[in-house]
Amino acid sequence: MPLLNGLPTAPSAKWSTFAPQQVLELITTYNLDEKDALAEPPAKDIAWAERGTITAPSGGGIVKFPYVLPQSLDFTPFEAGNRHYKTFDAAVKSVAAAPYDLNFWLPMVWDTAGNGWKLMSLEKGSLVDFLGISGVGSYYATAGRMKKAMLVADLFYKSMYTAAAWGVAPTLFTYPQPNNPNGIALFTDGTGAEGSGGCQHYAHPNEASSGRFKNLFKGYGSFKTKYADSLVQMTVNPHALFANVTSGAVVTDTIGPTYMRRPFFEMAVQMLVMEAATVGGNGVAAAVTNAYAFAAQQGITEENFIGTAFGPRKFWISPHLDNHPYPIANPNTNGTGKPGEFWINISAGVDSMTGKPRPTWAKGACSSKEFVPTFFFYGPGDPRAEGERRMRFEGNLDGAFEPGSPTDIQAFFQT
Repeated sequence: MPLLNGLPTAPSAKWSTFAPQQVLELITTYNLDEKDALAEPPAKDIAWAERGTITAPSGGGIVKFPYVLPQSLDFTPFEAGNRHYKTFDAAVKSVAAAPYDLNFWLPMVWDTAGNGWKLMSLEKGSLVDFLGISGVGSYYATAGRMKKAMLVADLFYKSMYTAAAWGVAPTLFTYPQPNNPNGIALFTDGTGAEGSGGCQHYAHPNEASSGRFKNLFKGYGSFKTKYADSLVQMTVNPHALFANVTSGAVVTDTIGPTYMRRPFFEMAVQMLVMEAATVGGNGVAAAVTNAYAFAAQQGITEENFIGTAFGPRKFWISPHLDNHPYPIANPNTNGTGKPGEFWINISAGVDSMTGKPRPTWAKGACSSKEFVPTFFFYGPGDPRAEGERRMRFEGNLDGAFEPGSPTDIQAFFQT
């Protein structure tokens, strides 16, 4: 039935302008389409944590990730009656999942006129009573995914050694290496003494004669001018078993803080144009006069390019890097409010030739391989819940990440 204004006002006037507030409340409509929208994290802001990392179910204990390597695979000249025997070695990284919890509660009120216990607020007129709570399990799943990204991001803060003024003493280290029984920081500029956790890495974790390398480069230059060089840098890491052979790592992913979005996008557009120019060998994009318009025609914009493959590589933004010591120490390198640039290159996935998985740079243990918490709820029928007059939601998550193989990850800093 239509509502008509019976007051002596202009026919064009809205009846709701003159209706009592009580009447308006009676016809209030709640649109619940976005009720849970603010609780959802941007999926691409945490997707980077899946690149080059591994998680194993902890089973309530410690998880060990071993690398088994022969001492060497080099053939030596044969000497009759005098064979030389090599050994097999293992490098092991242990990860002990730490306990975390996430809990909620909601009052239960006894309704003598109704059917017993009701989940509702003690205060009258609470919107929660009307809107209700739903999808509690999805909240826990979301919280687990976010916690995983935070634990992985800790490695950028707690396992990075550099002599730069902004450097912070590392507290997490890779597996033991020659002359470094406690391991070396995942990222190192190689300036530390042996045993300090900041010397160069050994290609073979048990052989002091193996190749050495660093994977943190400070004073490298701007992203625009040096990104191509950083891609090459990944390819020259020495192999663990063969002299004068590289590890086979190539950059598949590049990660940076939020202020690197524009430089990443500009580089992605260049890569897109170059890729198009080689299609069929006939210079498809040779006549492109506006690279950004060309990218837009391909459906690529600054808003959606994150996680899109440009040739063999993808770009990712990690907000977890925004508070890294480097941009805090260099807030105006590129102009007022424009911090010094830095980026992380990763080799992830499988080897393009052999199909075998690449070594992972972050190794995790969790009560659930997918980092999904276990949660319990206690309500009507539970003596404690009825005694306290509140339903409880209790979530448990055991998880941790430790530094893994340093051969497949590198960090580059502009200054």
